[in-house]
Amino acid sequence: MVLSFNSKYKNLIFLILFFHITVLKLNGQSLSIASKINSILSSLPSNTVSSIFIFDPNSKDTVYAKNIHRPMIPASNTKLFTTAVALDLLGGEFKISTKIFTDDIDLSDGIINGNLYIKGFGDATFSSQDLDSLVKQIDSLGIKKITGNIVGDDTYFDNIYSRDDWIIQERANVTLPPVSALVLNRNKIVLKLYANRKTRRKLGFKVFPNYSFVKVKMNARVTKFRARPRITYHLSNQRLTIKVSGGLRKRRYPKSYAIFPDNPPLFVALVLKEKLKSHNINITGKALTGSTPSTAELIGSRSIKLKKMISLINKNSDNFLAECLFKIIGANFSGSQGNSFYATQAILSYINDNGIYNEGSSIVDGSGISRYNTITTSAIVELLDEIYFKKEIFTDFYNSLSVSGVDGTLKDRLYSNVTLKNFRGKTGTLNGVSAISGYLTTQNGKDLIISIIMEFKKFGGNFYRNIQDKIIEELAKSN
Repeated sequence: MVLSFNSKYKNLIFLILFFHITVLKLNGQSLSIASKINSILSSLPSNTVSSIFIFDPNSKDTVYAKNIHRPMIPASNTKLFTTAVALDLLGGEFKISTKIFTDDIDLSDGIINGNLYIKGFGDATFSSQDLDSLVKQIDSLGIKKITGNIVGDDTYFDNIYSRDDWIIQERANVTLPPVSALVLNRNKIVLKLYANRKTRRKLGFKVFPNYSFVKVKMNARVTKFRARPRITYHLSNQRLTIKVSGGLRKRRYPKSYAIFPDNPPLFVALVLKEKLKSHNINITGKALTGSTPSTAELIGSRSIKLKKMISLINKNSDNFLAECLFKIIGANFSGSQGNSFYATQAILSYINDNGIYNEGSSIVDGSGISRYNTITTSAIVELLDEIYFKKEIFTDFYNSLSVSGVDGTLKDRLYSNVTLKNFRGKTGTLNGVSAISGYLTTQNGKDLIISIIMEFKKFGGNFYRNIQDKIIEELAKSN
């Protein structure tokens, strides 16, 4: 679904500034910056569409404005809204958890007379090491037997795992693992195929991590000419079955393929069951999916703080983590099950409540990989301006952004003397789209908020990133 923002009011200050200074402030410094930016932009192909807004949050002066109310495809600049709203709603210290429960209230006999539940609350970073830690917590309680089932619970989110299913007519060119509340190793395992043998022989294979319930039916063979293996898989009857047919051309090194189990909570329950057995804990029941009873007792937990997760999202532009956080926002905003509708409503409410310009803007996901997202640079700058003055969350938000010339997606950008470590921002890239937004500290210590989005048909992304960097460097040198 696509929900557009249709607020009846706008940020009056920004509108007045925009109409008053379309040609920029009439002082020498602003005109100088304007002419330099226009000179840089003159190298753009004529069919490139640019939206640029540069704003001084302290003086409330617009330094440069071009097409700031034109809806643009923001790419990963969408994550700025996802992470900002999450921080404002929950706070940086909020813990995103994966928890173990049981419906047996007396564990003194070393037996769980009932079920063991593993419930996810959207921690997309949860790994095998984290699961091992939970198993050790159970083992430390002296548990030697579980008479019931191992239940995977991902009911904190809806069970619409694919973005293509919640965004009408979406066919994104970026494949993500299933977006679920219960996650293990990003809901992915890896199948490696080996074709370093005689032609017509069956391919060799390995699965990582290697679980006993994963079964590979190999019918693909080594071929003399180029060929592509056909891989299908399904999780049912306590088994993940992977079928491989077709072929793979003879080659020295293995080729890896991602396998995304189609039932994440069952997959995690199966892995947990296997790990418990490896600790000599006898389990009578099966691995199943279901809901954790409200009366169940908590016996183990692992978590990550929100401020750490948003740093992983913004610095590395992590799409999977962003989509999981999107549904966490929906769950906490609604007090109900997390889904894309409630998440969009949460962002809509934040924008309306803070008077951020919203005409022509639509947000359909948390990561920005959908081309159905449209945002104006006016909205982005107003968002960053709003966060700039919210002391309780600004530090966590600011620290989550990539540091120019140092880390994240800006590690290899803006490393000149005037920009190194002086810009904190978020980049965005899709086919035909390049964006960058964030906070710049100039040589004389002035803070500027910058948002640049370019939609293009000619040349590659590096060309436009270079243009953006030149603009930011000129701003960094300004007084």
